[in-house]
Amino acid sequence: MSNKIRLKNNTLQAHLDFMNPRVYAVSVKYFDDKNPMPTKRIDYEAEIIITSNQGVYLLDVFKRAVWFDQHEPDLISEQISNELSQSLYPVQVRVDPQKMRLIEYTNYNQIVNRWYRNKGKVTTRYASKILSDFYSHFEKNLENRSELERSMEYDVFWNFLFHPNYIDYGNEHSVKTDFYLAIIPYQYPIQFKGIQTIDTHITNSDTVRIDFKSDEMLAAPYFIQEALKNKQEGPFYMQLEVAYYLDVYSLFPVYIRANFNVYTKNAQGIVTVIKRVEFSQYQQNVERNKKPQQKAQTSFLVEEKEEDQDHEIYKTYKGQNYTHQQWLKFEEEQYKIYKEKQKKRSFWDFWE
Repeated sequence: MSNKIRLKNNTLQAHLDFMNPRVYAVSVKYFDDKNPMPTKRIDYEAEIIITSNQGVYLLDVFKRAVWFDQHEPDLISEQISNELSQSLYPVQVRVDPQKMRLIEYTNYNQIVNRWYRNKGKVTTRYASKILSDFYSHFEKNLENRSELERSMEYDVFWNFLFHPNYIDYGNEHSVKTDFYLAIIPYQYPIQFKGIQTIDTHITNSDTVRIDFKSDEMLAAPYFIQEALKNKQEGPFYMQLEVAYYLDVYSLFPVYIRANFNVYTKNAQGIVTVIKRVEFSQYQQNVERNKKPQQKAQTSFLVEEKEEDQDHEIYKTYKGQNYTHQQWLKFEEEQYKIYKEKQKKRSFWDFWE
């Protein structure tokens, strides 16, 4: 193998054909001051499956095994968050196969239907007036397709996955660009301006590296208010650094590491970090990247299955067995029924 990858017209392009499904261990850690132990930590497993059919490339994202502060969800807030995540995922999108640009969400109806099926269990298990209002707000956003799609941008996992890495890096393999990261909970991503570079040399682990380093910028008001509450003195700054490692076979991420820092500087320029966030995403079983893709089965594959596979039982619901194609048809029919009933009556009539 050559010791470098080639960039066509200085532009990096992904090669998603025959890419095996990938499972990642994802971790987000939050630190305060000089404390070496995180004050908050979220870990989960994410699986990405890419399939193609007649030039249409679909990317399925699954989230599983969510842990909070290194334990399974036990607080009510953690359990509710986990339940809602199970209603949202898996998510399927159509992507540009060379630029890995998100084009559209393709399983919106299935997401809504999952919530309808899970809602009774969730709202019964965790019931209160405050939670009832919360569920209503969640449902309202879910039923608005544009709101649901916008809410996905509040997830740092999606920010890292769809950041524009497949771009023209110029003759110097270094460009000015922006990185949008939802570093503040439940708020639209912050725009970080900076420099992105690519090193085309192939590492011993068969990867190439992309780095983004933002300019130093004044800290967002959210972090300033936090610092002032803790009686810390400014001015306060923030900066983001991200490293992507792409395998040389598909040029798709194997590892992602990111560090976000909020800090102060004294007159001598000495930096004191007062808050930091670490993000990591590591692929499991990287040796599979060298092997050709096996025929992958996903929950919402658009491509037709082979005839013998379509006789397999995909799901059982209310005592009725469904093949994969029958289940997709059933979900579409249920969604149409719901929309018709919604025009005439309230949402709760759906459960009669």
